[in-house]
Amino acid sequence: MDHQVVVWQNNERKDLIVEQGQNLLEVLHHNDVSLDTPCGGQGHCGKCKVKVLSALPPVSSKEEELLSDKEVENGIRLACLTKVTVDMEVEIDKEVELDILTEGINQEVDLDSQIKKFVFEIEQPDLDDQRGFLTRVQEKTNTEEITLKALQQLDQVDKEDFLTAIINTDSQELIGIEAGKKEELYGIAVDIGTTTVVLYLIDLNTGAEVDTYSFHNPQKVFGADVISRVNYTLDDRTKVEEMQNVLIKKFNEGVLSLTDQNEIETDDILTVTFVGNTIMLHTLVGLSGESIAKAPYTPIFTGGVELDPTQLGVNINSEGVVKLLPSISGYVGSDIVGDMLAVDFNSFADSWNLIIDIGTNGEMVLGKQDNIYACSTAAGPAFEGAKIMFGVAGIPGAISKYKITAEGEIEYQTIAEQPAKGICGSGLLDIVAELLITGFLNSKGAFCKDEELESWQQERMTEYKGFKSYIVLTADEAGIEEDILVTQKDIREIQLAKGSIAAGIEVLLKEANIDYGMLDNLYLAGGFGNYLDPHNACVINLLPEEVEDKIIQIGNGAGIGAKMYLMDQKITSYADQLREQVNYIELSSSPEFQTEFMNSMEF
Repeated sequence: MDHQVVVWQNNERKDLIVEQGQNLLEVLHHNDVSLDTPCGGQGHCGKCKVKVLSALPPVSSKEEELLSDKEVENGIRLACLTKVTVDMEVEIDKEVELDILTEGINQEVDLDSQIKKFVFEIEQPDLDDQRGFLTRVQEKTNTEEITLKALQQLDQVDKEDFLTAIINTDSQELIGIEAGKKEELYGIAVDIGTTTVVLYLIDLNTGAEVDTYSFHNPQKVFGADVISRVNYTLDDRTKVEEMQNVLIKKFNEGVLSLTDQNEIETDDILTVTFVGNTIMLHTLVGLSGESIAKAPYTPIFTGGVELDPTQLGVNINSEGVVKLLPSISGYVGSDIVGDMLAVDFNSFADSWNLIIDIGTNGEMVLGKQDNIYACSTAAGPAFEGAKIMFGVAGIPGAISKYKITAEGEIEYQTIAEQPAKGICGSGLLDIVAELLITGFLNSKGAFCKDEELESWQQERMTEYKGFKSYIVLTADEAGIEEDILVTQKDIREIQLAKGSIAAGIEVLLKEANIDYGMLDNLYLAGGFGNYLDPHNACVINLLPEEVEDKIIQIGNGAGIGAKMYLMDQKITSYADQLREQVNYIELSSSPEFQTEFMNSMEF
């Protein structure tokens, strides 16, 4: 028996025919309806909210736990916990744009791309010189090989005028012939984050960044973290292709947008470089990542890889190249290698430096020249808004900054100055720090008893879903429908995340046999690392207070590294060299990490 499901989103209506008993979330995903699913539809996060406009289905015990009473009254249900047993009409919030970080520190690099163009004229044949045109072209271009496409192009162009050769300098191969002086040459550097993806369009003749294009990683529908996505593919190999296809499709849309916006042709894009964590690069090329998700966490590949764009399905010049930056291990990816390139890590001959890239994993590398150590900690998605009751990603309306004044007044900022919708990672860090500074929380992370609080503090405390909770903003303060809270359970999630990162730092320092005083710089990379307040990060002991004045926020270091890899082919060997120098430490089997983790849980 089939049912009709009417879906409203962005003021557009979709009419779907659904089989009896189908899961609503799966129905929405298979019909390209965007919905936030940080836990991959496992029923843990409470984020895949839909408003039921028709007869309300009963509320499950899990929904009662994850949804507020007001939401339940207003017909909100969780798509992953709803089965279609009758005709339904649902409304879904419109998809909002993330505040995506594209900027980063500047790093000088030579302009020496692998693909180059060369404008020339060929000597014309006569009866005394009947050498073939290819011979004449190769003499001019100093090439040894030619692709079939270039050979066919040589046949089609006017050979009595200027010609433009496209040359792969790595193989000294002629890969294209164009009529006239056509010197346009572009590349795209891509940072594939678990949450966001950024494309940088680079003019490879000048090194200028022409434009950027960013979007929410479309694989988010399979889970907010990489393990959720790997788990999604385990029972069905076709799901690996599905994961790859949604990413490649969205990338190609970005290429088309960049070329249209800047009035260039896709054939003028000759190189693409990709950087990302190891599982992201595996899914990009159609590998499951299953071997990374279970011990001994072995990737299919970690070295730099060069691919054919046509085989990958990437819509650039078919004779161009796609290059993947090298990774270090299954959980220390090429994004951290990109960060190392961005800060010129190998120039640190006499000083110790630490890079931390905080996402669902906390990837970090500590070293100087030949002594480099790296590890990855499972920080969890708390700093990205998942597993937090009122947590959201970096969307307009997310509380991004928060302060409690000496008078007990609340000061806050939201992204894009929109009405508050929830709390993103940087705002959550500020809130926890302020609760510690003003005495709402004790050092063990527990809310203080009422008798230990002043009257104004007691007014900001409440009970929610059985948890003692702090009222971040009342509905009246923010002009919204219901209060925004941080619960005791949320505080525990933050403790787990920050404890994991702080313990990873301690293990690296002990491995290198140094203390905080010997650190010259602590570089923070990535979106969360860029937007967090360094002082508050030290207040909650996410980062050691001894290095607060040494913290440098470098922005999207991975993206910067991808651009360097794109523009200068010498960076390829430099990146390989860095990767080979790193001593990787597996924390899951380290007794020392477990000890440090327990010690780092307290504030």
